Amino acid sequence: MREIRRVSAAGAPVRLQLTLDAGVRQRHFVDGDRVVVDLLPPEGGVEQTTAANGERTNAPAPARPPVAGTGRVQLVEGANDTRVTITWPAAARAAAFRRGEALWLVFDASGRIDLTGVSRVGRRHQDIQVVQGQGIIGLRIPAPPDVQVSASAEDNSWTFTLASHATAPAAAPLTREVNAEGRGRMTVRFGREGIVRWINDPEIGDRIAVALLGGPARGVDTRRATLEAAILPAAHGAVIEPRADDVSATFADGVLTVSRGEGLISASAPEQSQLAADVSAAMMQDDLGGTPLHSEAASNLVQVRERIDELTRRAADEGVQEGAPVEARMALARYLLENEFAAETLGALRIVAINQGELAEIDPEYRLLRGAANVMMGRTSAAQADLTASALVNNPSAALWRGYAASLQQNWADARRELERGAGGLEEHPPAWRARFQVALAESAIQLNDYAAAEAAARAAMAEAPDQALRLQARLIEARIVAARGDPTRALTMLDELSRTNDEETAVRAQVEAIRLRRSTGVMRAVDVIEPLEALRFRWRGNSTELLVVGMLGDAYSELGRWREALATMRIAADRFPTDPAARQLRADMSTLFERLFLDGEADQLEPIQALGLFYEFSDLTPVGPNGDRIVRLLAGRLVHVDLLEQAAQLLQHQVDERVQGVGKAQVAADLAAIYLMDRKPDRALVALAGSRQPNIPQTLQADRRILEARVA
Repeated sequence: MREIRRVSAAGAPVRLQLTLDAGVRQRHFVDGDRVVVDLLPPEGGVEQTTAANGERTNAPAPARPPVAGTGRVQLVEGANDTRVTITWPAAARAAAFRRGEALWLVFDASGRIDLTGVSRVGRRHQDIQVVQGQGIIGLRIPAPPDVQVSASAEDNSWTFTLASHATAPAAAPLTREVNAEGRGRMTVRFGREGIVRWINDPEIGDRIAVALLGGPARGVDTRRATLEAAILPAAHGAVIEPRADDVSATFADGVLTVSRGEGLISASAPEQSQLAADVSAAMMQDDLGGTPLHSEAASNLVQVRERIDELTRRAADEGVQEGAPVEARMALARYLLENEFAAETLGALRIVAINQGELAEIDPEYRLLRGAANVMMGRTSAAQADLTASALVNNPSAALWRGYAASLQQNWADARRELERGAGGLEEHPPAWRARFQVALAESAIQLNDYAAAEAAARAAMAEAPDQALRLQARLIEARIVAARGDPTRALTMLDELSRTNDEETAVRAQVEAIRLRRSTGVMRAVDVIEPLEALRFRWRGNSTELLVVGMLGDAYSELGRWREALATMRIAADRFPTDPAARQLRADMSTLFERLFLDGEADQLEPIQALGLFYEFSDLTPVGPNGDRIVRLLAGRLVHVDLLEQAAQLLQHQVDERVQGVGKAQVAADLAAIYLMDRKPDRALVALAGSRQPNIPQTLQADRRILEARVA
């Protein structure tokens, strides 16, 4: 830079003029109350180590290529911890972090790892796996969530301690800088040299970036995320989860920078009112124990029960009477909700209502907790009454629960809108619920044909998910996206793989989607899908998955002309789940099929007596209004043609007595009288005509009725 000077007058807003050297580029960001101006060298001027997600390979810094040779592992188990020491021929940069259900210990090395020193000693960590990428190699060690890792370096060796309590690393400052357009970058200032390498996660199936550093240990102590990338906590170094294809991670001058194109999109929610901010803070902090709502749920059920018992005793000390304090009871409700004891949460809140009376209903936190608990229990209507309270309109956590409730009701547009509004509140929830919210967003987006948004949300869900079941749900959505984008071969490969998983519901859904895809591409005919769908129908009972199977089965039966089986199958499922949104759609499909049969003429393929039996069995599907009346008259006409006069008369008599009015009644009664005359029942014909006289009926109809009356006489 050649010059910087102030060009504004004294007392006026500050304006600075920067004169730059030729080719130097600049970009600026707002970081709190500071304006940060970056001066970038000309293209190709200064060499940097850059990595982009899956697009460019890692170029190691010329002065520090990956360490070659063999890393030798020594594992020693103590009474309360496990020590893993890895020694390289030269000092290697490293990173140590947890991702999902495993700990990662990785190095800037291109050699191999010798596990003979482990000798199957580790009873606690028997499934150590070597993971490797270009210029990076390390160990992936499955470990319970309560096991933490700390790191220390000495000469060419790294020692990692795995225990329930770990020495906190020296944390590097992590900031997120946002410009006026809402885009920005995330930076971690390590203050030492480092390098970024990319590696595949064999469990989740995605690609992550790892920032590798030399010793001593320095890591990241908090999680920070945008819509397109997340930086996870690490005992040493850093790990980046990309959620978009062109996220880049660079390491230069001791700073890790994560960005994308014009910048990362902030995941922050719109500006909150002070009340909403207070509610959000209350949800994150337990006044009695300082336990954040978004802390990881206790890994041990015994620990959970002990904590619940402790909070219950403290809540009991408050008593149950109007005016009694509720602080301990609210703390109990928070902890119960965090660990997904929804019914118990509602019980605790009911006592709060007794103690607080009407004041509880105006407490935003109370309404939010009760709404979330009702959503967990599938009581979406009751939940919406709380979550739409005016005090929670701008609360991002409430928006997430509103969106999730809307997704349960298959109200996809509302679900997507609310889930996107609540993005800034994701960090307030445990990983499992962050993943569920992302899965719901992905499902909403795919239902609205926004495949890019669905893919981004599915990837985010896979990165957040603490268990296999949620990751498989996200993977299933990815397979459906691949199919929707016109790659059935790859989609079927993914679906067939998912159908072999141990997660029963995901396996069934994957098989259903595979059958649907093979039907749409002509690989399977309607007759081919009956047997597998019937098997799936009884393999998974309950919720919208069964209704999805039954809907496809009904379509196949109707295509084959097996209409009674189609309607009967759909009715059984719809009656079992009367309030399910998918059941409402199933009933609508039944009504459509009924109209196709009796209004559009598809039932003409049946014998008249069969058509009559089918009509009576499913007569509740007869539409209200002109279409329903026309169906009955058409069926009666078919019966008359084959001399089934009594049955035809019964149909029309019901119409005259119960359904039609005015001119329509006069017309149907005339048809009924004609049938009675053919059946030699003139007295009934006369009753039908006499009971349906109407003023101002058309002359033609009036003439027909007089002719019938004359024939009776």
